[in-house]
Amino acid sequence: MRSLPKTLAAVAASTALVVSSTAAAAAAPAAPVQQVAAPNAWMVLSTLSPTTDVALGAAATAAQPTDVPPPPPGPPPPLPAAAHPVLTGELLTVILWFGLIAIALGTHEPTGRPNSPA
Repeated sequence: MRSLPKTLAAVAASTALVVSSTAAAAAAPAAPVQQVAAPNAWMVLSTLSPTTDVALGAAATAAQPTDVPPPPPGPPPPLPAAAHPVLTGELLTVILWFGLIAIALGTHEPTGRPNSPA
């Protein structure tokens, strides 16, 4: 069983923590309220479905700009060397690895047992 002074000290410490955190939260300045910007006309038009577009009449087509820039060019054509498979260093390493494993499993000790960890 705890002694009375230890219990009182624990209650006093927890009360001090609650009071100090409440005071700190009350003293903190309120976060500034950011005003929401008015939606762009293009954003409003992009959220419309065909049924709400009819309600606007010709307003949606009138809001389209006349001088639309062309789309960006596509990716460049692939290089001719990429037309056939290339033996890279990674592929040669994997082939060598499997070849060495096959050799290790295929060799036998002088006793006739296969050379494997099993």
